[in-house]
Amino acid sequence: MEKHEKNGKIKKIALLIDYDNFTQEKYFPVLFEELNEIGDIIIKYAFYSNLSDGTIKEKFIKYGIEPMSQIAYSKYKNAVDIRITIEAMSLLEKDYIDCICLASSDSDFTPLVKTLQKANKYVVGAGDNRATEDYKNSFNTFISVEKIIAPVEATKRIEDKKESKETEEIKALVKLVDNIIDTNLDEDGFADFSYVVLTLKKQMRDFNPKNYGSITNKTVQFFINDLKDYYVLACNDLVYKIKKKMDIPITKKMDKPFIKNKVIKKK
Repeated sequence: MEKHEKNGKIKKIALLIDYDNFTQEKYFPVLFEELNEIGDIIIKYAFYSNLSDGTIKEKFIKYGIEPMSQIAYSKYKNAVDIRITIEAMSLLEKDYIDCICLASSDSDFTPLVKTLQKANKYVVGAGDNRATEDYKNSFNTFISVEKIIAPVEATKRIEDKKESKETEEIKALVKLVDNIIDTNLDEDGFADFSYVVLTLKKQMRDFNPKNYGSITNKTVQFFINDLKDYYVLACNDLVYKIKKKMDIPITKKMDKPFIKNKVIKKK
């Protein structure tokens, strides 16, 4: 997937990690891989209050993260959250930063997300399964690190078994995609693929093919390879359209999930 661009320029990202909340080392490779698909990470700060954590130095050096220790002056206030908010607001003065990533599952940051968006910043969230749907939907896009990791781990454990949590997640995804297609059909029964994906991402801010065990986050390949039992994609002059397989008459059922340079004739 090509990096997102703003006004023809690659996004410049400032990453703010709530290390009191986002700590597991297995999360970090996923986080950086996904952010590198969005743009270039210019700033990497991690805020933490556990000053006795001996693993911080090695981990931060490994990932090039600048540590920001924060003493808790009061047991009734989350000093790290306040420090992150102050730092995020100061980034509004840096015109070269157009994307801010908050790595935390703490929904208390929701008002901050809205404030940054009002200042024309593209805001990315990252967190684990503790993140609520409302919190995830407040971001422009959200990286669900555990969803991306889970299919890989499930594959290693289950191997040949098909019964798993992701099967139910696929069913839920298909239902959502079907609804989007049904409300945007053209006269040939197809829907514009780019519009379907854009709408899907608006309704499911943490949508990522990797959440479902795909080896890539490229949506075209995901629908062609992983959702081939549900959809057919047609391409004409690099413009993709999508159709539900169940809407194709039995006499015209196609084994191939992808039709290249298909000419869609008007009735």
